Amino acid sequence: MLAHEEQTLIDYTIKLKQQYQSLSEIVDAIEREPGRGVEAINEQMKQIKQTEDLLRPLRERYQEEHEHASGQIKALTDETIDVVKSLMPKLAGLEKASVDSLRRLFPKIQGSVRAVQMQNAYRGNHHA
Repeated sequence: MLAHEEQTLIDYTIKLKQQYQSLSEIVDAIEREPGRGVEAINEQMKQIKQTEDLLRPLRERYQEEHEHASGQIKALTDETIDVVKSLMPKLAGLEKASVDSLRRLFPKIQGSVRAVQMQNAYRGNHHA
């Protein structure tokens, strides 16, 4: 692998780590302000996937040509893994909160739908 290709691998690994850190910050913000949408998470995940797609062939080529990763690449990869590991429980917590919220809302929504259906049925019978 040429020096500039290794630098590209390093650059993409740094970018990926930063994207995961941004995702972690987004999740933290959503936990503080539950009203924020999931759109920000989806957008960040798209960016992460794009970077991972660019990074994958570079990593594979690097692994084919090198028995061990350089110190910088190993350190960056380890740091990125640490960010992802710290992010997983946050995402799980956010998912649980969403499911719990949905469980609380569903009966209310169901009741509202029944009330509207009853009103419509009453109106239909009343005007007949």
